[in-house]
Amino acid sequence: MRRKKVIMFIIDSLHPKVFDDVTQDGSAPVLAFLRKKGISHSRVVSAFPTMTPTALSSIATGAYADKHKVPGFIWFSEMSQRLVNYGATPGAILKLGVFQTVKNLLYNLNQEHINPRIETFHEILEDRGYTSGNINFFIYRGRKKREPHLPLLIRLAAWLRLRGPVFGPENLVLGECCLSPSLQGFRGPAGPFNKFGFNDRYSCLAASELIRRGKQPDFMMVYLPDNDGYSHRMGPLNAHPCVRKADRMIQTVLNAFPSWEHALEENAFLVAGDHSQCPVGPNHTTVLLDKMLAQFRRMEMLSWGAARRYDITICPNERMAIVYVLRNQESVLPGVVDTLSGDERIAQIMWREGERIRVIQGGSRKSLTFWREETYKDTFGVHWNFNGDLSVVDGEVRNGILHFGEYPDAFSRIASALESQVTPRVLLSARPGFEFYADDSPIYPGGGSHGSLHESDSIVPAVLAGTDHDLPNLRVSDFFHWLMELLPAPSR
Repeated sequence: MRRKKVIMFIIDSLHPKVFDDVTQDGSAPVLAFLRKKGISHSRVVSAFPTMTPTALSSIATGAYADKHKVPGFIWFSEMSQRLVNYGATPGAILKLGVFQTVKNLLYNLNQEHINPRIETFHEILEDRGYTSGNINFFIYRGRKKREPHLPLLIRLAAWLRLRGPVFGPENLVLGECCLSPSLQGFRGPAGPFNKFGFNDRYSCLAASELIRRGKQPDFMMVYLPDNDGYSHRMGPLNAHPCVRKADRMIQTVLNAFPSWEHALEENAFLVAGDHSQCPVGPNHTTVLLDKMLAQFRRMEMLSWGAARRYDITICPNERMAIVYVLRNQESVLPGVVDTLSGDERIAQIMWREGERIRVIQGGSRKSLTFWREETYKDTFGVHWNFNGDLSVVDGEVRNGILHFGEYPDAFSRIASALESQVTPRVLLSARPGFEFYADDSPIYPGGGSHGSLHESDSIVPAVLAGTDHDLPNLRVSDFFHWLMELLPAPSR
């Protein structure tokens, strides 16, 4: 029996309620079709922080940040001793420059930032003898050498300094920056007003064209980015028009087959979000970390000189933030915690003390300590022990099993974020409706935001169709393991 091919669609910031609405009212027919024909889940847990580079890295590697080493959208690189920013805001791009921003996102994220000792799904599948394709998904690392052809406007803005190969799968599409030889002559909506091809329509037209040309790979990852920006502007609970548009784009892919039923006979499909978003109020919703921590000498985006000249650097990731302690840990780290712990807008303040992890609730200062030990098992089968107040992460023990409510998979996700780097640091997660700010970081008052540990940012829907094979666990990192089981290593 011929093995089915696999197509995975990731819709950025897909909110479970919006997904429910559009699949139940008939306004998203292809999503409703796949949901009716397949297996549907409404509470799949994203990685932490719930930021796109971290979540997509978890999808591509099957691991949390402690393994893949991508700790957020804005973070401090221990190797370069500089701040990494993938272009969160126009102000950040102006400060860093187009060269550094594009280099970080297009080159460094895959070639340097993702742990080289962990393999992506493209690398594993191609080693197994399968063909693999990547359309606009930012975590593209594979075995084949590819030479990007950047648009002239980007090359000029980067002073013609961006050059060199990337390594991706056989079929690699990164907007108009990199086009698979199998798509020679393909034209989709591109240029500066269409994000140079990084849009839903370009992604799905490229995927459908591969199918029509008879070049469909065994696995094809198709990323639909538009809903993230729409949800930021309009709010995640108002994103129905954008998700309906995503549905129309996905229809173009299934329409490349003789029928939708035929598409299910030939392929296994997965449609899901990478993370969700939380509504943010219009006024007084921003935690100004740069002002709150003004007593510490702070390394900023363009600070010069050795990092050890500074006490801290602040990396806000919307509703999550990382405060790196660069020197005098014994006094600076407790000082940061003490300064922030009285603020009730902060849900969790988290840091490591040796092998143990401390968590304090902002405002109440309730405290929890947890560590790895075979005393209690959580719902994903991971063992822990703890002392203190579990309500800090909305946890409870029932029949010897750790359950988490509003902060799903809390212990594993907090631990993975803290274990992703060595530099001492304090992690912050905001209560619903609030965001963190410092140094040209993105904020979305009156719209939607993400990054935090809370379920509003962390829970996504997923639909699997064309297969009876379900996810091994309800986490975005398990999309990888589901794929590996559908396309196994050849038997010897």
